[in-house]
Amino acid sequence: MNALERRFERRLAALCGEGRVVAAVSGGGDSVALAVLLAAVGREAVVAHLDHALRPGSEADARFVCELAGRLGFPCEQRRVDAAAVARRKRENLEAVARELRYAFLAEVARAYGAACVLTAHTLEDNAETVLLQLFRGAGRALGIRAKRGRVARPLLEISRTELRAYLRERGERWLEDPSNELVCLDRNYLRHEVWPRVAARFERAGEALLRYAESQQADDAALDPLAQARIVPDRRFEPVFALRAAPLSRAPEALRRRALRVVLERQGLRPERRYLELAERALAGESVSLGPFVLRPSAGGVVWVPTQPDLLAVASPPAGLTARAARPGDRVRVGKIHKRLVDFLAERGVPPELRRVWPVAEREGEVVWVWRFLPEEEDQRWMRRALALAREAARRGEVPIGAVVVREGEELGASANAVEARVNATAHAELLALRAAQERAGEKVLPGATLYVTLEPCPMCLGALIEARVGRVVWATENPKAGAVTRYGMDASLELEGGRLARESAMLLKGFFADLREPNS
Repeated sequence: MNALERRFERRLAALCGEGRVVAAVSGGGDSVALAVLLAAVGREAVVAHLDHALRPGSEADARFVCELAGRLGFPCEQRRVDAAAVARRKRENLEAVARELRYAFLAEVARAYGAACVLTAHTLEDNAETVLLQLFRGAGRALGIRAKRGRVARPLLEISRTELRAYLRERGERWLEDPSNELVCLDRNYLRHEVWPRVAARFERAGEALLRYAESQQADDAALDPLAQARIVPDRRFEPVFALRAAPLSRAPEALRRRALRVVLERQGLRPERRYLELAERALAGESVSLGPFVLRPSAGGVVWVPTQPDLLAVASPPAGLTARAARPGDRVRVGKIHKRLVDFLAERGVPPELRRVWPVAEREGEVVWVWRFLPEEEDQRWMRRALALAREAARRGEVPIGAVVVREGEELGASANAVEARVNATAHAELLALRAAQERAGEKVLPGATLYVTLEPCPMCLGALIEARVGRVVWATENPKAGAVTRYGMDASLELEGGRLARESAMLLKGFFADLREPNS
């Protein structure tokens, strides 16, 4: 066994341990080297080849790969798929569709053979090209290619194409050249043929340097991503339109805020370019902006990502006997004993102007009796109103007005207002008191599946207690910039968080309470 084979064997063992593997082999030099190295180190493997039918003669490539596999003593699995036709049908990018088809096929082969790992033949230069492409395209970060993600491993990532070609020549092996790899009109090929040779000639160890750089970025990613994503707190009042709370992001350190916004942009199908990040930050600061296929509208402490062509009727589900329609000018709705203009009713609940015109409603005998998400009042809204009533009681007693309710399967298990002054105890927070009451009533030390509704974002002490009690979900009304577990301290909670329910009412109650406290001294 020569030095390259020993390096490969060690790296493969570190990534995949023992057991059968699936090797993705296209017929190109890198993937042929992967198959030959697997045979040389005596690893049990299955060769897999997906023909994307993207050029004439691709069937010959499949035959070449299966002949190679047979000669090396490996079973061969192959399939032909018209990737271009799939991309046209799905109206998606051809390259992305081809990649999706390839990895789906490889995963299927791995399941069929009980393989521990799927191996691809990405090399040192592949990583360098990827890092440069990510930087040049403005992705905001350059993670390169990961040595392992899920069951997909890349044992050649520290080995150069030059070494692999030399190894194949030594062994008398031949490989195929894809003519499309010579087209420098494609970005990656341009870097490969026009840019990288000059960089490598000038900086001999550039490939290794970019690999170390990518590994460092990946390590930072693993540490920082959870902290950044903890700042993404959804506001579900407008689902399925996406909305998030502004304060946890706007008060985060810039590096975490931008990292979190990149995640948000990617989830909305957008490339996290710098200009998009800057627009999203302007929206967090309270400005309405147009961003790709969205208009970002600030609303009651949140930011709503309004699609430019929202279709809300498709998701509305009115009660039996009623038919949903879009809101119309002149619609009025009964709220308690009074009638309100529907447009005012929706505005009070933070619905952006673009959505008010298409918001689903239903009428009976000419009167709007159902308003999607808001009338009749949803369970989350009802329980938050209960918490708000407790907060108002606390204010009358001179306590900071915070109320909390613990609910499970529609039943109230415990409820309390803030009682710090009454108990002369700095830990007598509404959340902790409600949680203890719920545990006593349920006769359980933990409350999986329970939801806590609270008018102000919990502090780290309370959120920690909720995590320990295995409460499944926490819904707060408004953020706590001075002591909030997420907004102030960026805690990464292992439970579901949501904000925005009755945010305006809770914020006004708190503001009024502290204004009254200051008044005697003015």
